[in-house]
Amino acid sequence: MSDRVLSVLVVDDDFMIAKLHGKFIDSQKGYKLAGTAHSFYEAIECIDRLQPDLILLDIYLPDRSGIELLQAIRTQNRRCDVIVITAAKELEIVENGFRFGIIDFLIKPFDLTQLQTPLNKYIQFKSRLSLSSRIDQETVNDFKKLRLSESGSAASPKGIDTRTLEKIKNCMVDGKDSLSADRIAELAGVSLSTTRTYLSHLVKERVLIEEQKYGTVGRPLRLYRIAD
Repeated sequence: MSDRVLSVLVVDDDFMIAKLHGKFIDSQKGYKLAGTAHSFYEAIECIDRLQPDLILLDIYLPDRSGIELLQAIRTQNRRCDVIVITAAKELEIVENGFRFGIIDFLIKPFDLTQLQTPLNKYIQFKSRLSLSSRIDQETVNDFKKLRLSESGSAASPKGIDTRTLEKIKNCMVDGKDSLSADRIAELAGVSLSTTRTYLSHLVKERVLIEEQKYGTVGRPLRLYRIAD
């Protein structure tokens, strides 16, 4: 493997999260933190000045969106790759991310150790690229394996902690009736936002069924039960 150290720019509007992710990058062999940015225009300036190999990009920025930044990177031919790390779950955002050539998409919240998989694959990809003297189909196939996420889609359960998942599933198994996200969060001892993330994952995996209960006023109540 090449001895070259890959530089990473962290772009996140949350200063504490940016610092946390930057510290993690610096702890990884073969990587160094080039810098952090907290807005679209600050990120553009940092990309031009620092020339990072890789960007960890949040979608929610205070001035313009991360997708707009990603589009600017591609249309202006800036030579860097991007891993999106965000709480955004809209299908359109995921689709646009992959359309603009991101190498992975991690949904917050997630265990930082889960960032190691795309980082390991990326450093292998860059090393393999630098050592390749000729291109044939076998070489291209190797690149594809390292470039694409394991599942090949945005539906991979990135950021899903097994223990938390089991807590939520156990609440559902023990309950006889359909439960709201608030009740499940209370039973599992997990925050409501995290619970909703895991419930969405379980519905997508067809472990749970999501139902809507309509009242006389306000939004319908979403209830969850074990799939038949």
